[in-house]
Amino acid sequence: MSNVPQQPSATRYVTAGVCLIGAMVCLPAGFIQMVLVLQRGGYGSDSLGYAIAWLGLGGGLLGLGMAVLIWELSVRHGIRH
Repeated sequence: MSNVPQQPSATRYVTAGVCLIGAMVCLPAGFIQMVLVLQRGGYGSDSLGYAIAWLGLGGGLLGLGMAVLIWELSVRHGIRH
C-alpha cells in the first residue's frame, strides 16, 4: 500500500452532497408511498415493492454520502486511516 498522502477534492464534497440530497428526497418519498400502499391494503402488491425499493435507494445514498463525506474530511484534516 502506498503512503502517498491524498489531496483534498471538491469532487468528493459534491458527490457527498448529491448523495445526501438524493437520500433526503428518496427516503420521504418511499415512506409516503409505503404509508399510502398499506392504507389501501396493498400487502404483497407491486406498489409495496416500489416503496421498499425507494427506501432501499434512500438508505444506500445516505450511507454512501456519509462515507464519502467522512473520507473527504479525514483527508482535509490529515487524519490517518
